[in-house]
Amino acid sequence: MLKQWHVGTPDERMAKRLSESGGISMLCAKVLAARGFESIEAAEQFVELTELSDPFLLRDMRQAVERILRAIDTGEQICVYGDYDCDGITATVMLTEWLKCAGANVQWYIPTREEGYGMRSERIRSLAEEGVELIVTVDNGISAHAEAQTAKELGIDLVITDHHRPGETLPEAYAVVDPHRSDCMSPFKEICGAVVALKLIAALEGGDCEVALEQFGDLAALATLADVMPLKDENRTIVRRGLELLTNTERMGLRALLLVSGIEEGEPIAASTAAFQITPRINAAGRMAEASVSAKLLLTDDPEEAQALAEQIQSMNSNRKNTEQVIMDEILMRVRQNPDLLCRRVLTFAGENWSHGVVGLVAGRLTKMFGKPCFLMAKDTEGYRGSARSVEPFSIFDCLQACAEHLIRYGGHPSAGGFTVRHDAVDAFQEAIQAYAKENYSETPVVTLHAECTVSPRELTVANVRSLQLLEPYGEGNPAPLFVLEQMTVAERMALSKGQHTKLRLQKDGTAVDVLLFGMSPEQTGMQPGMVFDFLAAAEVRPYQGRDSLSLRVEDWRVSAKGQTQAIAAQQAYETDRRGEALPDAYYVRMCPTRSELIAVYQAVNLPVRLSSVCARLQSTGVNWCKLRVCVDIFTELGLLEYDVVSDTVSRMPVTEKRDLESSTRYQYIQSKVRR
Repeated sequence: MLKQWHVGTPDERMAKRLSESGGISMLCAKVLAARGFESIEAAEQFVELTELSDPFLLRDMRQAVERILRAIDTGEQICVYGDYDCDGITATVMLTEWLKCAGANVQWYIPTREEGYGMRSERIRSLAEEGVELIVTVDNGISAHAEAQTAKELGIDLVITDHHRPGETLPEAYAVVDPHRSDCMSPFKEICGAVVALKLIAALEGGDCEVALEQFGDLAALATLADVMPLKDENRTIVRRGLELLTNTERMGLRALLLVSGIEEGEPIAASTAAFQITPRINAAGRMAEASVSAKLLLTDDPEEAQALAEQIQSMNSNRKNTEQVIMDEILMRVRQNPDLLCRRVLTFAGENWSHGVVGLVAGRLTKMFGKPCFLMAKDTEGYRGSARSVEPFSIFDCLQACAEHLIRYGGHPSAGGFTVRHDAVDAFQEAIQAYAKENYSETPVVTLHAECTVSPRELTVANVRSLQLLEPYGEGNPAPLFVLEQMTVAERMALSKGQHTKLRLQKDGTAVDVLLFGMSPEQTGMQPGMVFDFLAAAEVRPYQGRDSLSLRVEDWRVSAKGQTQAIAAQQAYETDRRGEALPDAYYVRMCPTRSELIAVYQAVNLPVRLSSVCARLQSTGVNWCKLRVCVDIFTELGLLEYDVVSDTVSRMPVTEKRDLESSTRYQYIQSKVRR
């Protein structure tokens, strides 16, 4: 998959001023300048932790507090109504735990994934029969108009706390606390449901956010990371403080969960560790069984129960991984059998026996792997339930809206969404997605990698890279910095872990630096000593043999900026042709290979190698990406080469007899386009 790079050009004078006035390294100052900070005051405001705003600035917060405190005083039965993802689970636990400590008569309820997101009227009726007089929602409720009416008819007061965007009208409830209300004065809107619950707890404590953070900052941090909230302003404070609390958490459930996750007690926990090791396990229960298991884990203070529940969740997480991989393998098999599936503007797949609890995760993996929007749907009793993930600027929500005639329900935002398709409309829905993409996006969106700036290898020292820790925690809205090492000569390549990974020694202007390529053997890179490339790399400091060591991880590489732009244009042309759409005649002339170019391509594949590396090898011959793909198509048809579109690896096939070039239908097709 070809990727576009966006490389920042920070103002050197501004970076120098930031470095000198702030007492920070020039490398750190360049990153801040590249991200738009133009004064030390603005940079300090970002780096320093922001105080949480007054919770009573949230609209209806006073009404919510008044009603909850009255229920506590009078002994009314309260139900905290949550959601089955990490945000909803942690929010449920936080508010339930606080209410229990306050002496409330409280129970909690989290629906299963089969029940679906949000409240259900039938469950509200059951709660009424159990004597519940007040329902407080967390991470849901903002669109529960019918359910709010049911609660009212049953004499149950409803307090809604949510962070999703409301519609034109609000549900009829005693209080509706949501930062996205148009009349809400709270200054920071992009918070998750658990943080809304945290602010409710702070308001119940009289407005003291510090006390609430000390009690529940660890859970609020996990929810913020799980819901991919932007790590700026208040979220940055919550995650920084929460990760510190998580390192030495007193929660029995979290301690047991850290243990089964392979995280040692007292070990500093980075945002990435929390996001990729802890929150998926909390989510696993909701995906594979019942989210109540995770809630019970986080609420328990019994070490033995905590250990048993953590092991149960670990098993669920393993099951989740296996289930996810089965779906992934099935889709990749389809792609290998029909590589033209990847030439579509949007990837769409439907399955009969897939778990709808994990299709969103698989869609995310496919989007990352192939760089295209992806819609996956799993057959269910009501219809096909699906999830979608995107790349900018393609909007999932706008696409779902345009295809709504085929859907039972849908929701989401530009980067992700959920939907249910009628059983008889799956094919029509997939066609409608492609039609929408063709009409609204003349070119298929390309994944863009954002680098802070170009640096020299001399700038990447342990001290300079360590200084970047000032910018942590990293996550949405504040990614770990990436840097471009421009026109570096490959001096040496080495195999790591028995050829699973590669280390390259790069040189420029007398300075050498080592970089790592994970998941790729030296042969697959196609790089040879003496070749020159640009490298996009992440930098971090890691302990190695008792001392800090610089680690540079390659995210991508290219021959040059110009070559990358040309390769992306060539790829777009190739996919357009494979979709059966017309190209200008001149394009076919440039796509059609000569016999000498075909020979050059075949000779370049002397070992299994990445196709992108073959393209780099042949840059001086006039064989661009599009023409290379045509050559590979021809040779694959003739049985001379084998191309694995999933791994982007091409290799030679054993040849026992002569092949006639003219017998290739692909070659005949291109020739016919040129002759007409």
